[in-house]
Amino acid sequence: MSTFPVQPYGEFLFTRARGAAARADLEEHLRQSDVLPMLTIDFVGVVAMTNSFADEFLGKFYTLLSAEGDAVEAVQLAGLNEETRDAVNVCLQRRKQFAVDAESHTLLGDAEVLTDTYQRALKLSAFRAAELAEELHISLPNANNRLKRLLEAGALRRERSAGPDRGGKEFIYSVPAF
Repeated sequence: MSTFPVQPYGEFLFTRARGAAARADLEEHLRQSDVLPMLTIDFVGVVAMTNSFADEFLGKFYTLLSAEGDAVEAVQLAGLNEETRDAVNVCLQRRKQFAVDAESHTLLGDAEVLTDTYQRALKLSAFRAAELAEELHISLPNANNRLKRLLEAGALRRERSAGPDRGGKEFIYSVPAF
């Protein structure tokens, strides 16, 4: 597990330039590490941030995370207060992204469709896509699409299982221990 503190960039975070600098440092932090099982982006000590800082720092980071996806297995945001949570929500909703809130174990941002899926995953802890589909009363392709989005945001982990004898890939999904 690794923690990236945001507070060294200031108590009041503003401007895209400052957000870009923080994101560049976060990306460098990830490059210097082996694959991390868990990354916590810690906002403790940050009083407020603008939407432009949040977008440059988090919005672009989550875009990179879903594109590359191999530097870190799971990501959570910690230490959010009401002000910073609002900025994060606006940023993620505008980009159609979402993140895991470490304290409440809920999804932030554009997560309306996925909230029930994530809550069911929390309840199941470890499961196959077919089990989740059955729990949610949705099709297997729909469950797989939802799981893919949760994986891309670092909200779930996935390991290949022994798989069926008939061929193909089968995975066991789990919620990271936050």
